[in-house]
Amino acid sequence: MIDFDAVIKALAHPFRRNVLEWLADPERYFSEPEYAAFRSVSAGMLHTRSGLSQSTVSGHLSQLERAGLINAKKVGQWTFFSRNETAIREFADRCCVDVARLGKHL
Repeated sequence: MIDFDAVIKALAHPFRRNVLEWLADPERYFSEPEYAAFRSVSAGMLHTRSGLSQSTVSGHLSQLERAGLINAKKVGQWTFFSRNETAIREFADRCCVDVARLGKHL
């Protein structure tokens, strides 16, 4: 079960939405050998792509992870990220239901 409010807060920042987009189609955005080896994206790869400081990227990734939108996998000294498609689908389904309920009251 997702924390709907945590997901809304996580999606409120454009960089975090970008991360979810990049992770949805990583072959398009990342060609680093680490991606090919692990089929997920490292924090360093996201940092390089973003142009933000490492600490800023780390904070954004933590918020996405706390909201359940991404999964983190530690491999040696690196952390690799992938989307949590189940949580994203659950959030999208709930949004559709909530919007449909609102429509009945208009």
